[in-house]
Amino acid sequence: MLARLFRADAPSVHSHVAWEDLPDEALPTPPLRDGLGDAHLSVTTQVPLAQAYFDQGLRLLHLGWALEARRAFAEAARQDPTLAMAWWGLALARGVGQRFTADRAEAIRKALTLAEGTTDMEQRLIVAASLLADKGPANGRHAFVREMECLIDRFPQEPEPRLLLAGFLLDGYESDGRPGQGQPYAQLLLRDLLRTHPHHAGVHVAWVQAWLPSSRPEMALESAELLASLVPAGSPALLAAGRLLLRMGRAVEANRILEAAVTADDAYLARESLPLDVAPSADTALRLLSEGCVEVGQYRGAQVWARKLRQRVEASGGQPQAVLFAATTLVAAHLRFGFSRAAAEVPMDLGDAATVAEAGLRDAVRLYARGVCALETGRLGDVERACATLDALALTLSEAPRSEGRALCPRDVARTVEIAAQELRGTLDARRGDSGRAEAALTRALRLERRLRPVGPALFCRPPRETLARVRLRSGREEKALELALERAGERPGCGHCMLLVAEAHVACECMSEAAHDFAVVLDLWRDADPHLPGLQRARGFTARGGRSRAALRRVPDAAPVDTAHGPRGGAPTWTVHGG
Repeated sequence: MLARLFRADAPSVHSHVAWEDLPDEALPTPPLRDGLGDAHLSVTTQVPLAQAYFDQGLRLLHLGWALEARRAFAEAARQDPTLAMAWWGLALARGVGQRFTADRAEAIRKALTLAEGTTDMEQRLIVAASLLADKGPANGRHAFVREMECLIDRFPQEPEPRLLLAGFLLDGYESDGRPGQGQPYAQLLLRDLLRTHPHHAGVHVAWVQAWLPSSRPEMALESAELLASLVPAGSPALLAAGRLLLRMGRAVEANRILEAAVTADDAYLARESLPLDVAPSADTALRLLSEGCVEVGQYRGAQVWARKLRQRVEASGGQPQAVLFAATTLVAAHLRFGFSRAAAEVPMDLGDAATVAEAGLRDAVRLYARGVCALETGRLGDVERACATLDALALTLSEAPRSEGRALCPRDVARTVEIAAQELRGTLDARRGDSGRAEAALTRALRLERRLRPVGPALFCRPPRETLARVRLRSGREEKALELALERAGERPGCGHCMLLVAEAHVACECMSEAAHDFAVVLDLWRDADPHLPGLQRARGFTARGGRSRAALRRVPDAAPVDTAHGPRGGAPTWTVHGG
């Protein structure tokens, strides 16, 4: 259906939320709300409240807030049972997948039954949606696009058909950077809408989503910055904006907008006394806040946000998937700063209700963290056994049946486990002095990482590209290591860890002036970092010695983990990668 608009960029923290299985007629009545934009589409009704609730559902549809859009469309249908477009909206908000096929079909059937006597635009929108309902998004794609193009041609001044078609066509980017089939067409539609309707919040949300997975996220920077004022109550839009700002290294702005998303969700829940798992964005925003602290060198701040997420998950009932996501957020922070023992000791008690995918991801995270611990203490046999067990676990998960909806899919988990196994094996081979085997394993990990589905679980191991770059540095392939480091830093320009790797690669290549520039960038990115961060001390040591030799990069022992800190303070503006 048109609910391709609701495709997730990341898996849901909660595998199930309140109301998801309720029939449309049983959904609780929502209040009319401000701060969601001003999208409007005139529909055939004599009931003002029905029009108001339909418009609210349309605005929420553009923001990607499916659950709340359903409530608004259901209330529009209650206010005017003859409103065909209310059932059209209910069909869209139900989402993709087999679970709700019957619900979508029934909603479209009611919309078609009530469509007689409505405007030409309404009838064409309903017919277009019915084409997808009959044939599915894959088989009905061509017919749907042709019907929407006809509608756009007939009503060239109306933004909603163009925006809905653009949302359907947003296909993202392939692993090699090429746009998906409908991506350029969608971007052309959106570019024209930005010109004709510069204050339409839904257009800016779609524009951010169009460029977020690309190599040029800066194309949507202006839209990301506008969304905080256009939709202050639309936390899914704020989440998308914060994600794009993080990609661009704008940590201060990203933190501010992600915190606003959490605040908006909390206000929404408090206003209606709703359960925590109904909040659409707060949990993911807390994960991103933790990741943002990691990038700007705030280990303690990353722990603060990860623990806030854990507390929120426990307060909402502690679903196994939510507990796991909260735990892996903290594990990722520990591993990024080299504290593998702390990562291995993070509690992940999922109880007896865990699915195959949840139990598999928990076991994989534990195995990987313990394997890294064993590697650091020289117990190479234990590392070999961890790799073999991870391989077996990935095979088992890949053969499990797929899951639908919000639940973790075993096959997606299998892909992340396979990457972790290859990354750990590559590091083990490098420790044994077999750089050829190490590079082969890490290259496989890198290729697998590029093919990960965006809706799968977050990768919990160290970034394979960075590990491969460090292996190449140790094996004398400095130029190749520098290429990888620059590529990685170009994707995460605000990440001090990536810039530190670029600086060390420049030192290995005897490019001291470039290294001095890079270390200056690291120091600025980490100006609010924890003071005992080893990489920060290396950067200061190099700068203090004027960058005259490799000796300035001598290793500093890792500091012990510190669990108490004030909240994070943000990061730094975007930097251009030297040599990129």
